Amino acid sequence: MGIFRKDKDKPVRPTGPEEVTANAADEAEQEEEYTDINAAVTESSSESQNESDGMEEIYSTHDKRIKYKRLAPIEEEAALKRKAATKRELVRGKLEFSSDGGYIAPEVELEAEIAPDAVVAEDIIEDVHEVKSLRSVYIQDIDEIDISLDPMENLREYERRATDKERYEERHTPKVVIPYQSTGEKIVSRVPMYQHDSKIEKIFLKAGKFTEVVESEYDEYLRSDDPTISKNYHAMQKAIKPRQSLLFTLSQMAQKRKEEAEQHKEQKVQKEVRENFDEEPAPIQKKKPSAVGRFFRVIGTLVTHSFATQSAKTNSNSSDYNSREDEQYVLNDIKENIKHLAIHTVVFGLIAVTMLVLQILIGSLTDKTRESIGVGGAVLICGVNLLLTLGMGVVARGYVVDGLRPLARLSGNSDTGFALAYTGCLLQSIVAMFAAPTFINGEHHLYSFVAAFALMLNTLGRLLMAIRVKSNFSFITSHSPAYAAKIYKDEETARRMVSGTTASKGVVAYQHVTRFLSDFLKISYAPDPSEEVSGKVTPITVISSLFVTVVYAIIFKSIPGTVSALSVMLCISVPFTALLAGNIPMLLFSKRMLKEGAMVAGYPSVRQFCDTSAVMVSAAELFPKGCVRLDEIVPYQRLRVDENLLMAAAILREANSPIAPVFDELVQENSGRLPNVESAIYEDKSGLVGWINGERVLVGNMTLMNRYHITIPDRGTITKNKQVTYVAVSGQAVAMLLLRYLPSNISMPQLQRAEDHGLAFVVSTPDPNVTAEMIAEAYGIFYRSVKIMPTGYANTIDEVTSKVEETSRAYLATRGRVSSLARAVGGCIGIKSNITLGIVIEIFGLVLGVLLCATLALYSSVARLSIVELMIYILFWAAATIIAELIRRP
Repeated sequence: MGIFRKDKDKPVRPTGPEEVTANAADEAEQEEEYTDINAAVTESSSESQNESDGMEEIYSTHDKRIKYKRLAPIEEEAALKRKAATKRELVRGKLEFSSDGGYIAPEVELEAEIAPDAVVAEDIIEDVHEVKSLRSVYIQDIDEIDISLDPMENLREYERRATDKERYEERHTPKVVIPYQSTGEKIVSRVPMYQHDSKIEKIFLKAGKFTEVVESEYDEYLRSDDPTISKNYHAMQKAIKPRQSLLFTLSQMAQKRKEEAEQHKEQKVQKEVRENFDEEPAPIQKKKPSAVGRFFRVIGTLVTHSFATQSAKTNSNSSDYNSREDEQYVLNDIKENIKHLAIHTVVFGLIAVTMLVLQILIGSLTDKTRESIGVGGAVLICGVNLLLTLGMGVVARGYVVDGLRPLARLSGNSDTGFALAYTGCLLQSIVAMFAAPTFINGEHHLYSFVAAFALMLNTLGRLLMAIRVKSNFSFITSHSPAYAAKIYKDEETARRMVSGTTASKGVVAYQHVTRFLSDFLKISYAPDPSEEVSGKVTPITVISSLFVTVVYAIIFKSIPGTVSALSVMLCISVPFTALLAGNIPMLLFSKRMLKEGAMVAGYPSVRQFCDTSAVMVSAAELFPKGCVRLDEIVPYQRLRVDENLLMAAAILREANSPIAPVFDELVQENSGRLPNVESAIYEDKSGLVGWINGERVLVGNMTLMNRYHITIPDRGTITKNKQVTYVAVSGQAVAMLLLRYLPSNISMPQLQRAEDHGLAFVVSTPDPNVTAEMIAEAYGIFYRSVKIMPTGYANTIDEVTSKVEETSRAYLATRGRVSSLARAVGGCIGIKSNITLGIVIEIFGLVLGVLLCATLALYSSVARLSIVELMIYILFWAAATIIAELIRRP
């Protein structure tokens, strides 16, 4: 069997064999002729048999008879073309033919697989599973097969033909299902009803595929997206609501309310749990304390709070900043420390001022007034002094205990001098209660004020240290990248690097990226040399004080005088600026470095970098983006200029050349894409040689061009006061770049100050234009302070500066600018010399004070050593120590 379509353009003339009857010939003239399109799909056996005759068999769908026509040569060619086109359409799975009227031919192909007199509809439908019982299917036209499935008619036909009682009962047994859109509805399902996804009236089938197509369509129906079809393979009849009594309805409503109440209760409980555990509770409104309450709270804090000394903090690793999770804890601890130190400084200052007023009051008493107040008034004044001394001891008990403890090992710390002075003043205050008139009449003097003043200065020094730690902690906990400063360990290589420069030692500093800065608190709270020296000097001053006291007792034979001599000798032996001399310059230096993008944690950082003689620098850091400007470009070619310059830009960026940013605009115009660089090598004092896509790219000076026999055309361009760089690709000159190198306004003062501290700069560069003379002229430094490294050493510099460490010790850190590193390292060199100078002045004043007090006490008794003379001497040397450290800016 075949399906045919009209072909009005090519009518078929009835020329055939004698087997064609006259009646058939008449009908052929009246009928519309058909062209067989089945021949374009398969090469049938009938076509091969009639090939010798040149005849084509035509099957008529009207009279079920075979007709023939003879193919002309031109028709054969057209048939072959149609055959090829039809095969291509069949490969895509769709074959459509349209006539001039826009009629879409049905995509059906029927073959004679059954006899012409067979009942096609019943036989084929019987073979389809799930549809065998549908007997009402009929074929209206063999050309266009219509399938009509009436569910009610099918049901009646099925019931008439049913002979099996169980089958009949099974098909009529109602099945209750719950539809997907409603609840409580009863649906009675009976017989499947065919419903296509889209509204269609006909199904077009290919010959021989009738059974498969019908079965496939029915399977697709069963897999419909509609749940009433896919879940229930039966037709849906009208939904019938079950009859419900009023009692049942009320019970359902009550059950629903109960469930809603339980759900609301559960949500309320969960909300309370979240508020108690997951979320922060609402702030509690506290009553504002009264002034009296605040006063007693401060007093309680002063009495109950025990401060750990700095040495204890240094030896405590558990409280250090060890990970990012400790950030808030450490910050709170630092803030709490600052708060208590500030309170203590104020309290010690008030005590000192009160004692000073008391001493001034005693000194202003006349003989008549002393006689009028008598012994009771003298005892009262000495009692007030004793109470103030005891209160000072209670607040500063931690310092006193920590200062006296090392004496058992004949050593000391920064608190030892104060602890001894306080002990002597406390002993004198107790003795003064039994000899009050002698202290009021001017024969002896109370020296507790000196101990209070020394304690106030030392506490102020600790407060400045805590403020410095807080500022530096904000630097290392920020989310900006951190670069840790290091000293290059290979001393021999470092010595060769700095040879020929002004550097005297082979100590070279560099920096690299680090992810975490460790040991921050340990380094920050470490004692400075002033504290260390005071701890070493204190045992000597103690021995001297005891010696003077014994001699005084032998000479004057007075217990109040002996105690006063011991007290004054211990007070003058206190290093008043032990903590101020180191922390004031360190705080100012740290604040200045933070503004310039660097962090110096403490004096161990100064000790680590104070011997540095040079800093590793790259040319790209000396001349960052914007410092190299392109004044003019002279092209030597007209073709592929942009492409060749992009290749040069890729080579420059690969080598980290300072010229690379010049091509940023060109790169952006090409969507930021650069060709892949296969290799790039820097030839000393010449330029870069690279390979891209098999082409050699040269970027350098005339020496490099001559070495590779590149001819540079003479354009007569003025190149005076400009740096020239040539670009050549594949042996041909591409362009000449006229460049200007400008110094960084931010880096210039920092490099100049670093050079003032004796630092040199070892530079790695892939740019032959960057020379020591050019850098020295641009930045205003001595040319012997700069050295350009050859390729081998330059590779070493690039290797150590480009590595990334997970953890580095927080001695010195920057944000990546080499100028900040040079400034910080140079500052470490300068501040060490300043602190050393301050220590020398402090020790000199301390020794001189001990000698003067000892001389005056033994020569004319302690009555000559009043508070006024002592304070003038102490303030003078304290100011001299601090001013000497701050004169020269590090």
